[in-house]
Amino acid sequence: MKNDNYFSTLIEKTKSNKNTVLPVITILLVIIIFQTINPVFLKAQGRITLVYSMSYFLIAALGLTFVVMMGSFDFSIVSLLKLSALICGLYINKFGLWVIPLAILVCVCFGFVSGFLFAKLKVPSFIATLGISLVAEGIALLLSKGHLLMITNSSFRKLAVTFIGGIPAVFYWAVGICIVSTLIAFILPFGRRVFAIGENAKAASMSGINVDRTRIYVFMLSGFFCGIAGVLYMAQMGGGSVGLGADMMIPLFASVVAGGTALTGGVGGPHRTFFGAIIITWTESGMLMNGASRGMQVVVLGIMAIIMSIATLNKSRI
Repeated sequence: MKNDNYFSTLIEKTKSNKNTVLPVITILLVIIIFQTINPVFLKAQGRITLVYSMSYFLIAALGLTFVVMMGSFDFSIVSLLKLSALICGLYINKFGLWVIPLAILVCVCFGFVSGFLFAKLKVPSFIATLGISLVAEGIALLLSKGHLLMITNSSFRKLAVTFIGGIPAVFYWAVGICIVSTLIAFILPFGRRVFAIGENAKAASMSGINVDRTRIYVFMLSGFFCGIAGVLYMAQMGGGSVGLGADMMIPLFASVVAGGTALTGGVGGPHRTFFGAIIITWTESGMLMNGASRGMQVVVLGIMAIIMSIATLNKSRI
């Protein structure tokens, strides 16, 4: 890179942003509120429920985080997660555990197409990924024929439901991927390029960054994480249909902005999405434990997304 000081300034900006403490305070409020309403919230079974609800969700949100850091949007994440899960359900008996890299590879290929449409053909990211979402949804429907798919392969299920230290294995996958994602964002040159593009794509290009190539890689990375999330979803749930992932899009975006990653790009990171995913999924689970309807959950999460978007928005960019 031609201007290391420029990238260092961006990294320091996202580390020292005043919104860093807001997600932590919000998590404490969520815990206090729901623990007061329902003392079971943090007991053993409640903790397991919270872990299951956040783990595969967090992985998908981490992929979305890189896209948002770049100042773009990815509306295909739920569809790719679904496609990955259904591929596992359809072909686990035929390919065994080799179905895992197959499902992930399919999602990476979709991510490449999204990135190519956006970077090379200049299709706006929200349009490109909406189109890819429809294609993935259609393929999922054609493959599954709308049937409920069940997983009986015990080795596959163990990837998510094996308990280690009283916590399901899916949680350790999620935390490990979050740590790796954070290292990618803050240690590797690739992460610095993503921040730079999100801050100012033209300046990033003048600093020697291949903006188009980085954008394609980011969407491929998002597809990669969606593939993993879909695999772990199916391993955790043991089954699914084309209806899985309904109403997940708003919570995913909400978790990214709730953690402090600005929709305008250039600020945030995977470490913040970890907190954002806790806020959103624990709020969802807390309301569910207390009998709130799905409609009420979506309304509350939508309001939270709006509030957190306003709180993290870089108003100098609009």
